[in-house]
Amino acid sequence: MRTMQKLTECYARHRKTVWNICYSYLLNPADTEDAVQDTFLRYMESNKSFADTNHEKAWLIVTAGNVCKDELKRARRKNVPLELAGQLPAAADERTELLSAVQSLPDRQKVAVYLHYYEGYSCAQIAAMLHRRENTVRSDLRRARLTLKAKIGGFNDEG
Repeated sequence: MRTMQKLTECYARHRKTVWNICYSYLLNPADTEDAVQDTFLRYMESNKSFADTNHEKAWLIVTAGNVCKDELKRARRKNVPLELAGQLPAAADERTELLSAVQSLPDRQKVAVYLHYYEGYSCAQIAAMLHRRENTVRSDLRRARLTLKAKIGGFNDEG
């Protein structure tokens, strides 16, 4: 088990990334907070040693995705009446439409978009983190861009 100091340092370095990954899956701040807590709890209980902070971050990203997938599989999430489901407040930011479009992407595409465009990872790095082929990651990004272009519009090629 890791010391409280190690956990605190890791949390300070990676909490934003883990929160964004979890939010991209769960789309609910309360559930996201629970998933972040579970991710760092797994980190604390893990005896895995990391070569550097990038390796640690990659482990946390994969673990956060797994925590969220487990949460989404639970039956209690499938049986929530629509009137009880919380609604997110609309952001005053003009990027709301893009954010909403990104959040509506399938999970594979959503995570690839976040890691590539928001975290700055290359396709090769994403492939290694998610245990996928590099070409699969490129395909996910390409499909995501096409979907986003269709949803929010793009450049008019006709003139």
